[in-house]
Amino acid sequence: MTQLRLPLYTTLLFAAYSALAADFKKDIQPILERNCYECHSVKTGKKKAGFVFDDLETFKLDIKDNDVAQIRPGKPAESHFLEILVNNGKNHMPPDEQLSTSDIKKITEWISEGASFDKDAPKMTPVAAKKSLPPIMSWTNMEGKKIKAGFVRLDGDNVVLRMPLNAAEVAYPLAKLSEESQKQARDCAAP
Repeated sequence: MTQLRLPLYTTLLFAAYSALAADFKKDIQPILERNCYECHSVKTGKKKAGFVFDDLETFKLDIKDNDVAQIRPGKPAESHFLEILVNNGKNHMPPDEQLSTSDIKKITEWISEGASFDKDAPKMTPVAAKKSLPPIMSWTNMEGKKIKAGFVRLDGDNVVLRMPLNAAEVAYPLAKLSEESQKQARDCAAP
């Protein structure tokens, strides 16, 4: 009798978990619409820090399994997007007030489950970056001033860095970086 209960219990547990799984359209999109669209939407014409949440193709560009992506599928603890929603500092989002605990829980579940836009689609398998990069690196300019930022890409004579506090991408002239930081940028860009 016990052998029959275990598969039934497992099936019921899985069904209950699936019913609780975060659904982007039902759970996440309304949270973003209520709290984020004012500053991050095509509809309002505002794309602060380069983020747009109502254009899913653009939003998907920030969802990857690499060290500079805003959302890392299956890795909420490594997702900068979640970090700025839960921090209590002056740079938390949304700027006026924190999201509710239940909203944060739903977003965390959604990221944990693979950050899929279609609940019925197969789970997104994280694709490793070509080269693992530290999320935040130290950069020094020719005057010896240091900043902390994530490497995004080389763009001509500029290195594009993502600022950790607001996730803004900033192009900085490669020639104005110290030799060590110039080498670091080239190494990061290497395939």
